[in-house]
Amino acid sequence: MHKTLHNSLLLALFSAISLYADSSDTQSISLDALTVSASPIHEHETFEVPAQIDAISSNEITKKSTASLGKILEDIPGVNNIATGSQSGKPVIRGMSGERVKIVSNGSATDFQTYGIRHLANIDPFFAQNIEVIRGAQGVLYGSDALGGVVNVLSPELLSTSDDSVVYKGELAGEYNTNNNEWMSSVKAQMAKGKFGLNVGVSKREADNYKTASSPTYKSGDPAGTLPLFSGELPYTNFENTSAYIALGYRDEWGEVSLGHTYWQSYQNFLGHLPDLTPVSSAGQDLSNNETQLKAEIFAGEWIIKPMISHTINTREAATNTPYEIMESVKGTNAYVDLNVDRTDAKLAFIHPIFSIFDGEIGIEGYDKDQTLKSGKLSPSAKEKGLGLYIFEEADIGEWIFQGGLRYSKIEINAPTDGNNAPFVASGIFDASNNSKKFSAIAGSIGATYKLNTNFNIAVNISRGFRAPSIFELYAGGVHGGVQAYQLGNPNLEEEISMGADIALRYKDEKTKASIALYHTYIDNYIFLQNTGNSVTVGSMTLPEMKNEQTDATMQGIEFSVDTMLSDKTRATGTFEVIKGRDTKNDRSLPLIPANNLKLAIYQNLGNLGAMQNSTLFIDYKYIDDQQVGGAYEPFAQYNNTPFGTADTQSYSLWGVGYTSDIDIFEYKPQLSIKISNLFDKEYRDFLDTYKGYALGMGRNISFSLRVPFES
Repeated sequence: MHKTLHNSLLLALFSAISLYADSSDTQSISLDALTVSASPIHEHETFEVPAQIDAISSNEITKKSTASLGKILEDIPGVNNIATGSQSGKPVIRGMSGERVKIVSNGSATDFQTYGIRHLANIDPFFAQNIEVIRGAQGVLYGSDALGGVVNVLSPELLSTSDDSVVYKGELAGEYNTNNNEWMSSVKAQMAKGKFGLNVGVSKREADNYKTASSPTYKSGDPAGTLPLFSGELPYTNFENTSAYIALGYRDEWGEVSLGHTYWQSYQNFLGHLPDLTPVSSAGQDLSNNETQLKAEIFAGEWIIKPMISHTINTREAATNTPYEIMESVKGTNAYVDLNVDRTDAKLAFIHPIFSIFDGEIGIEGYDKDQTLKSGKLSPSAKEKGLGLYIFEEADIGEWIFQGGLRYSKIEINAPTDGNNAPFVASGIFDASNNSKKFSAIAGSIGATYKLNTNFNIAVNISRGFRAPSIFELYAGGVHGGVQAYQLGNPNLEEEISMGADIALRYKDEKTKASIALYHTYIDNYIFLQNTGNSVTVGSMTLPEMKNEQTDATMQGIEFSVDTMLSDKTRATGTFEVIKGRDTKNDRSLPLIPANNLKLAIYQNLGNLGAMQNSTLFIDYKYIDDQQVGGAYEPFAQYNNTPFGTADTQSYSLWGVGYTSDIDIFEYKPQLSIKISNLFDKEYRDFLDTYKGYALGMGRNISFSLRVPFES
């Protein structure tokens, strides 16, 4: 680290505490956030549970002024963001990303063809009441794909009333970002009449190309260096998102039942370049997702029965080197990929009454997935089905909370060798000898929290996780703009098995909450993308060839967070993360490991300024350490060997400043938030930015967010 500069920046940040010392109003810190994701049996405070878990509220989501799920979650210790422009952000938990992080919607699996580094989750965060993030393997409750952790996006609960009166509440919301002319307008509402409840919402978001800080760019013939290929306004970084949801429910003494449907549609462009360094849309995309979920909770004496079934239809249409605005012009050609996923998930769980000292849940769940390649060549048609049996138990004994469980999982994948899959067979990617695969494993965990005294506790977890290779990892074959490469699957892949442990010391009182956690995870048969050293020419493009391979790996790190009231008017927050991922077979770093990082913020309450009530000024600071690729095998490592750009990144610091207030001009006070990010318009590259090889990160941006609540 550049210690002198770093320390001076921190000193400047903390000196901001004394800027406004005479405010008359006070702030408060939330110490009792409840989580439903870490236990199916009880709601607990995040402080109490053995798992390392954090929750983001709907208010915090709105203030982020973004649809990027990774961006919203990146301030959580141990969570980072694989970013592609302003629209696409995938959460990284303890160095694991992609299909090692399970994103669920109200506890039900999502399936958005997440095999690509740039493939964003088909979720509009605006509709969430809370987003809960569990760090560490969660295979017992959530099955395969939860090696790194779980992101559970929770919708608002349905309302009900004790009589036939009608109640409602909701909000109108708008956002605007100056950097890319991004705007969002949304409305959501909850209504109830007696035992019936109805939730509805609709949201629209559009953005133009985003801009980096001003910088010289590389021109053909310049001496080799690290100048970016593109800066200023980056073409082909615009997008359009539309989403809506509706849920209807009924609640009575016997329990409750609800039916919900969510619609999500997105058009995306991603910046790439041709061999002659011409900017091009590496992939225009037309993405859609329809999810229908029926669930119930039925009281049967001392038992609770929880059935759930969900059906998802997900489509991905992408055109190589063609922006989404003119994708139709190449539909039906080899440059056009049209993939459809039709998936049904079902679950039946039983919460049993206390037996001895334990109460818990036993359940069975399964899914049936049909992936159809309608045109193109990237990922083949295939069928996948899975079955899981699990038991989860909890015991509260004095100052102890124990949680543990076991799960057996079985997954089968079959890719036909005929039809649209014939080109994969002809290319030698798979054949009748390896087109059908079966995987099975046992996952388990045991954890405990011990209350040392009124303020301190210590939490320990030991877990065994499991992940089956995906259809894409096994059988891919084609140009993949998401990694600027020609990508190959590997039918010989085996399931990943992890063994991990973490320990955390936590503190809380009326003014402060803090936590430090240490973790170490071993992963057998870790799947990664290997540069084979070969090149493939497709049309006018010559691309590196990359293939999925396996090794053994370790992940280890330290996570720290603190949230404290320094005075009645001044709040400070901070996190830092140190992380290391190693390929133990080849004694090298793992790919796409986040850089060590530090984040700090100061919030100063200014009191009431006329109609602007509960005004708060804040300053935040982010330091990201330098980071190097693990080797030539890593995605985007090829940019270390070009005369422009880089795959390795240098350390950088970014400052931000903002203001929030409630506006006392209506019966329901609108809530205003203004934030200036990258305050000094700094040039930088982030290691997890997929544009780092040829472009800079986003320049200065001013975001405006206005929420207008209403209720009966």
